[in-house]
Amino acid sequence: MGEDNRRLWAEWVAREIGGDETRQQTALAAAMQVLQTGGPVTDASNAARAAVGAAPAPPPVTYFQAAGTRCRFCGSVPAVPMTIYEHNGYLILMTFKNLKGPFCRYCGLNVWRRMTDATLLRGWLGMFSFFIAPVTALINVVNLSKLTSLPAPDPSSAMRPPADPGAGLFRRPGVYVYIGVIAIVLIYFALVVSR
Repeated sequence: MGEDNRRLWAEWVAREIGGDETRQQTALAAAMQVLQTGGPVTDASNAARAAVGAAPAPPPVTYFQAAGTRCRFCGSVPAVPMTIYEHNGYLILMTFKNLKGPFCRYCGLNVWRRMTDATLLRGWLGMFSFFIAPVTALINVVNLSKLTSLPAPDPSSAMRPPADPGAGLFRRPGVYVYIGVIAIVLIYFALVVSR
């Protein structure tokens, strides 16, 4: 099991089961054991609850029975259908990526921050990409309000723990790299014009 998955489950145990550190570690170990043997998420959450004597969760509502749109990653509601874009520029080539929702607030912010940061970090590395990357980032910024207007995901509706939104965009390197690139280009043009 990956560290990210273990961390998400630790957060779920703390939120859903609670109690002291020993109780949470016991529940987390039971969930991880089920997941490592290939068991489904519902069995893992029930094993975590049973390990500490908590009542089992109500049976999950399937995607088609749920009221409202469910997140594609964690299954929680509310979620919003949207697409998040990423552009990577290379000296000659470029790649476009997109990920379609629906996303809950937390999973969507996680994806939005990663893909927008990647666009700002390496999206400008080409002649055409230099102009395409800011447009891609701007589209993401315009669509961000769809995520930020959502309330936190309802834990009782989640099939698995929602993703951690992670560090904000201004705590990631992409914004500062792109600002540096723009500053260098502006200084270059200012020097050319002043001659």
